Amino acid sequence: GVASLLGASGSSGSAGTVPRADYRALPRVTFTDPEVGAVGLTEQQARQRGINVQVGFTELPSSARGWIHKVGNEGFIKVVADADRGVLIGATSVGPAGGEVLSGLVVAVHAAVPLGQLRHMIYAYPTFHRAIEVALRNLR
Repeated sequence: GVASLLGASGSSGSAGTVPRADYRALPRVTFTDPEVGAVGLTEQQARQRGINVQVGFTELPSSARGWIHKVGNEGFIKVVADADRGVLIGATSVGPAGGEVLSGLVVAVHAAVPLGQLRHMIYAYPTFHRAIEVALRNLR
């Protein structure tokens, strides 16, 4: 079985057990043009669960990397936060590298990184993922 393939080494938990899957931060990417990447809850799903939702949004063409990219720079970053807990619970990244930009958002959702930490990170310039910083600034 899977446990024997893993040899139970490197897994968390007691010997011979396989760690439980954690689907809170399940990434999904659709390889269209532009790429669409998403993680966690959508705004609608979060609201349906009664979460105190904050949403931040920014268009990629307004970012430095979007401007440099010119044609084909369509896209956006949308972040969904639980205002009471101060963490991201979902995000969507649409653009030329939507699936690649998603990786940092997956870590943020999976690890429940505090919004304050995410806002004070240094985002590489000029990259598409730097638009995450603007989306976080636009949380309302």
